[in-house]
Amino acid sequence: MHEIAPLAAALARYQPRRYRWRRRLKRAAVAVILRETRQGAEVLLAVRAHRHGDPWSGDMAFPGGRVDAADEASASVAACRETEEEVGLRLSRDDGIGRLNDRITLDHRRRAPMVVSPFVYRYRDADTPVLNHEIAATRWLALAWLDEPANRAAMRWQLGRVALPMPCYDCGDGQRLWGLTLAMLDELRGLS
Repeated sequence: MHEIAPLAAALARYQPRRYRWRRRLKRAAVAVILRETRQGAEVLLAVRAHRHGDPWSGDMAFPGGRVDAADEASASVAACRETEEEVGLRLSRDDGIGRLNDRITLDHRRRAPMVVSPFVYRYRDADTPVLNHEIAATRWLALAWLDEPANRAAMRWQLGRVALPMPCYDCGDGQRLWGLTLAMLDELRGLS
């Protein structure tokens, strides 16, 4: 069973990779939101709404989005802002318990590199998420569920004419947890 206190202690000691040149690229930030339950820590996942032309429509991901000028060049401020916009949960930097490694991905709008910075937050309220048009649903997933090898699977991701095998979790109802979100969760779980 995962608990937030040991994760927070591990994150306090953790030295995540931060690309020095990240401010020269397009940037995005996500909020890895944890809450404590009797069954241990759970993480909030958002199911992206289906949109024409969006290659990640329907995927499970963390709330988040682009860092823009209104965020005062702070990725953690962007993660909090985007979380409130997408799922209606209010976070502040005071709720932050750490961060994970920066990740390089492609900005699918421009087909150029983009840096994604994941920030980990503890959520103490019992508010129900209020979703905007970008999010179809949310779900809290127990970190302990991710520890069960039987829940881990593989999927085929089509990249042009090539089908690549990718690790994933089949969360039911056609929802798969994979890609950057899975890599971030694996990193977080590896800290405990």
